Amino acid sequence: MNPFRTTAHPGVCALAAKHFRRQARRLRKQLDGIRAADDIECIHRARVASRRLRAGLRMFQECLKPKVYRRWRKHIRGITSGLGDARDLDVHIEFLCHALCAIGETSLVPGVAKVLADLETQRERLQPEVVKAVGRIARSGVLDEMRAAVKKVQSPNNGAGPASRSEAVYREAEGRIHAQLDELRSHEGGLADPLAVTEHHAMRIAAKRLRYTLEIVKAPYGGTLDEMIGVTRRVQVLLGDIHDCDVWAERLDAFASRQRQRILDRYGHERPYGRLAPGIEHLRESRARDRERRFQELVGYWETLKRDGTWEELRRRAAAAGNPPAETAEPAPPADSPGCVSDQNGRNNPKRNTVPEASLAAFAGDRKD
Repeated sequence: MNPFRTTAHPGVCALAAKHFRRQARRLRKQLDGIRAADDIECIHRARVASRRLRAGLRMFQECLKPKVYRRWRKHIRGITSGLGDARDLDVHIEFLCHALCAIGETSLVPGVAKVLADLETQRERLQPEVVKAVGRIARSGVLDEMRAAVKKVQSPNNGAGPASRSEAVYREAEGRIHAQLDELRSHEGGLADPLAVTEHHAMRIAAKRLRYTLEIVKAPYGGTLDEMIGVTRRVQVLLGDIHDCDVWAERLDAFASRQRQRILDRYGHERPYGRLAPGIEHLRESRARDRERRFQELVGYWETLKRDGTWEELRRRAAAAGNPPAETAEPAPPADSPGCVSDQNGRNNPKRNTVPEASLAAFAGDRKD
């Protein structure tokens, strides 16, 4: 079954199909490792692939048949959700293992070790749900459908190869880049307030979506978006580190509250909590310092990007493909030239070229970015 609408542009469908195939393959490769739970990076790689698939579904929704879109979206959302909590716990457990090894003051060890043990217990309880989520996506057949979708738009006779660099593709890409960049910049006011946690979280999501958008559409641009992908990734990483510190603050507050209540229920007083308190407070203060440092780094980096006109440059690069500079007309190439097609009377007709040659030349010359 062809998942794409018959009215959708073949070049846009080709771009979509390539993205779905690549990410579905990456997700599929991690499923056995997730079941075995031997390598925490399996969940990380699978989660990233599922998020990129969701980004592709948002971008290419209009290309897909409605039933296909809803079905794919349901199952990809399911695996992303099923892996999310487990991945967060894996990251925090790994962090605490390193922190525990680095502690030089023995009074801090009981509290840190107790937090670590609590997280490990939570992670063990989650594993059956993780395995179920993996089973659901595997049984659904959605990943196989996504991997097969590329065959529906890349046959030699449908012109999907050249069309993937057509005006329609560039217009779609430019519109998506502009929309995601506008969303990211709409949250920059939150950088004036270190305590605007909700705004920082929204900005992180916007940065992630912009990065995924750039990665999805970068192929037709040759290499002109690579530098911008790196810039956006750094913004996303800084915001992600800040968010991670915010999650730690909430987690430690909740842990301390639970421990106090358990001790009170068991002993009728909270004095045993005093043994745990130094380690918990050490973690809380350490994460707060890390957040402050990363926030200042983000603010400085963002100001540099604004001063250098980075976002305006991104808009220019996104628009350049669809609006190549005017050039002096040249004689039509021979009929067997790859840059020209013949009309029904056998005459050369450069105007029917799918992609402006000037545009492709600009991409080839800009690959160093």
